[in-house]
Parts: sequence; C-alpha cells; structure tokens
Amino acid sequence: MSPHNANNQSGFTFIEVLLAITLFVIAAVVAVDLTRGSVRATQDLKEVTTATWLLKKTMTELEARIEAEGFEKACDKKKEGKFEAPFEKYRWVTHCHEIDFKLSQSAAAMASQDPEEQEEGVSREDQIQKMILKTASEHLSKSMRELHAEVFWIQGKKNQRSVDVTTHVARYDLPLAIPTL
Repeated sequence: MSPHNANNQSGFTFIEVLLAITLFVIAAVVAVDLTRGSVRATQDLKEVTTATWLLKKTMTELEARIEAEGFEKACDKKKEGKFEAPFEKYRWVTHCHEIDFKLSQSAAAMASQDPEEQEEGVSREDQIQKMILKTASEHLSKSMRELHAEVFWIQGKKNQRSVDVTTHVARYDLPLAIPTL
C-alpha cells in the first residue's frame, strides 16, 4: 500500500461525528421546546374556551331567570359560586345593576324642579317637556339593568385568569306610569 492511498480512506473523522451529534442534539432540544410550548398553548386555549363556554352558560341562565322572575327576584347586586364537576377549578361572579338614566344634565335639572316652585316665565310646554323627560328617565331606569358576569380560574400554580362579559337587559312589559299636570 502506498502512502498516498492511506490518506484517501473513506469515512468520518471523530470531529465530524462529534459535530453531527451536537447538531442533532441542538435540533432535538429545539423540537422538544417547541412541542412543549405547543402543548402549553393548547392547554391554555382549552381552558379559555371552557371558561368562555361557562361564561356564556352563566349569562344565559341569569337572563332566563330575569325573564321568568323579573328584576326584583332574579337580579342580585352580586352573586358568586363555583361550577360543579368536571369544572370545579372555575368559579363565577355576577353583578346586576340598575342603570340611572339621566337623559341630559339639563333634563335632570328640569326634571328635579317641582312644577309649583317654577318661575312664572316657564311655559306650559316647558313643564310638559320636563314631565316627559322625568317620566322617560324613571321608566328607563326601572325597565333596564346592566348585567356583568365573570369566570375565574387558576392557571398553573398561581396565575389567576378570567373572562368577562357585560350586557344590558330591557323589560318591555313594565307599565309606563304617566303623571298628570
């Protein structure tokens, strides 16, 4: 065998093999990290989707109770609780508030004046307008509520997450009390 043939041997050197293994390990670590992040993101999405579904269910139940029982019985200022299995890691809070309608600052000022205490320069049309604005404000305040619901859960060890929604409910079956002048 000539010395020239000894240098042309086929195969990999130890450094080439070591470099290939290092690149493979780096690629594997990156792939595992990406997979772990993907699994975590999927779990987060599942929790948010479940919480959103529970939120919708809570709000639908509250709206149905208000429709069946009316504001006085079904509309608690604040109510909270936990969901039953398999959703025991989630809890809910609902708020129901009367909306204080003031059609405008001038309408509120006009509506608060007693017709007997008004100046002589105020016309009958102004008195009627004040009465209409006051009656409309009172009727809207009695017939509408703001509903707010929120669902909470603990993500991981300490991170509290939540989803919430606010809506308004109007009762069209309440009678309109029309005062007389």
